[in-house]
Amino acid sequence: MVLCAAACAGDVGFSDAPPGGGDHLRPGLTLHVRLAPEAADIAQELGWTAGVPGAEVRVHRIGTDFAWETAVTDEQGTAHLPRLVGGRYRVAVYRPLSETEAGPAGIEALAAGRIMNIAAAGTEQMIDLVPNRTGSLVISEVYAPATPAAELRYNFHMFFELYNNSDRTVFLDGLTFGRASLIDIASPANSCVQSARFRKDPDGVWAEFLHRFPGSGGEHPLAPGDAVVVALDAVDHSVIDPRLPDLSGADFELLGSGDVDNPEVPNLVEIGLRPWFHGHGLLFYVQHSLFIAGEVDTATLERATWALPGGDVELLRIAAGDLIDVVWTEDNDALSDRRYERCDGVVHETFDQLGGGYLQNGVELTMSIQRLRLPGNAGAAGRLLDTNVSAVDLFKGPITPGTIR
Repeated sequence: MVLCAAACAGDVGFSDAPPGGGDHLRPGLTLHVRLAPEAADIAQELGWTAGVPGAEVRVHRIGTDFAWETAVTDEQGTAHLPRLVGGRYRVAVYRPLSETEAGPAGIEALAAGRIMNIAAAGTEQMIDLVPNRTGSLVISEVYAPATPAAELRYNFHMFFELYNNSDRTVFLDGLTFGRASLIDIASPANSCVQSARFRKDPDGVWAEFLHRFPGSGGEHPLAPGDAVVVALDAVDHSVIDPRLPDLSGADFELLGSGDVDNPEVPNLVEIGLRPWFHGHGLLFYVQHSLFIAGEVDTATLERATWALPGGDVELLRIAAGDLIDVVWTEDNDALSDRRYERCDGVVHETFDQLGGGYLQNGVELTMSIQRLRLPGNAGAAGRLLDTNVSAVDLFKGPITPGTIR
């Protein structure tokens, strides 16, 4: 690894100093990985009560160019990364289960992720892995990079993809699409402490704008292993810029108050709390958390007021029991990381523990954030990874609307 010269030493995530000199001077991270207490039965069944062996630990120092430093846990579930300097880190841990290690039915992987402070003199930390759970419907691809303002100033090229991750047909009729209201960057007017009420609510996800899938119950089936594309605008965006996708063949599109409608594509209609500002439906950029939920009645959802210097904003809560899938996309922006404080989540950790994808926003217009396929698992539908840790579940790749890698 090539280290910066002294002029940029503050941006380096690793120390070139030898690890000796006494424990009180030793930088780095010693991480002990175990199964969460609620998964004690799995730990007992696999013989991992002391810790989880063979788990991949990934760390990234916030404020540096994005790259994971990795280590693997030993037989006692401990990993050592002795060359980390003090700072704030993203930490993600992943352990797929082999066929011979398979625990209870439907559990094929273990994962965890969080923001962690590592002291300059070294840190010992514990992290608890949670098992993946078999789900029916997942958000499998998100294409939402901002376009360079100096070049395009165009925002209507976005899409997301849904995939049936189960072995039975799912009906999309009446389902709800939305975006969590907050991102994980604090501002002087809205600190992490102030926003925690909405970001860290275990009872649901707070949102301001929602769309509903069309249909009354049996009109829009999605077979196991199939995917559908939901475009912001179902048109050919490549005529604006060749890096943007042709979405004229999308399966659905969002409909706003001032939108140009593609009559061949069914619409997701706005259901509150108010129309999106530009009239094309809800915009969703990288850094946002998106969700799919069951059919909701916005008139009965709990509401709250978020007080901001520019004026109060009304939000409503999609209850945890209504949420089907939540995904938290994150960008690769070291400058923003250095300029602003990163909060410890966009939604409660039961919905997603750590953002993923790490797209270079405004630059990588031919790339999207996609969900990984479970290793070695063909399954009834070719299952995708769903651990509720987007830093583990997601990767960056060339856009593939309607196609699963």
